[in-house]
Amino acid sequence: MDVIEPSFALGAIVHAGKGSADAVLLDFAQRLSARGLVVRGLVPGPQADLGDCAARTVRDLETGDIYPIGQNLGKQSGACCLDPGALLAAGVVLRRALEGPADLVIVNRFGIQEAAGDGFCAEFLELITRGYPLLTVVSHSYLPAWREFTGGMATELNPDAEALLAWFERIRSRPPTAAAPSASA
Repeated sequence: MDVIEPSFALGAIVHAGKGSADAVLLDFAQRLSARGLVVRGLVPGPQADLGDCAARTVRDLETGDIYPIGQNLGKQSGACCLDPGALLAAGVVLRRALEGPADLVIVNRFGIQEAAGDGFCAEFLELITRGYPLLTVVSHSYLPAWREFTGGMATELNPDAEALLAWFERIRSRPPTAAAPSASA
């Protein structure tokens, strides 16, 4: 995949789906935190069965709190099993990230809800508008919606720890695009 470097500090790990980028994202967040950088936001939380959408959770990087975001709609349901109310509750983590400095804010996914204009769309937009460095995960199936949502201004990254680190070092070396508070300033 060719990497195009837009001016925004906005990255998306493009993956094949079914949690294939989750471990890389979590490892990356932990590596940055271990370096003393402030990483805020949400990462995928523990889930015993990756095929069970009702068991999905997200984890707050600051507090470690787990937010269940799935709902059991029954085996015959073809509807999205993400619980909009639970997403709203988890969104408080992203809104709290807006209140302080951050070297990076992670939003666990741009997925089916965000592609439809729901989910964490408002939080994404506010973080982008305020110039926070932002990283998320997008599957190939939602990549067209992500590109439309961001106006093509996001860097698309492979799910590779070294590629993420190289991207992060590039965005940190550029002047900020807006008035986002930097934790290391």
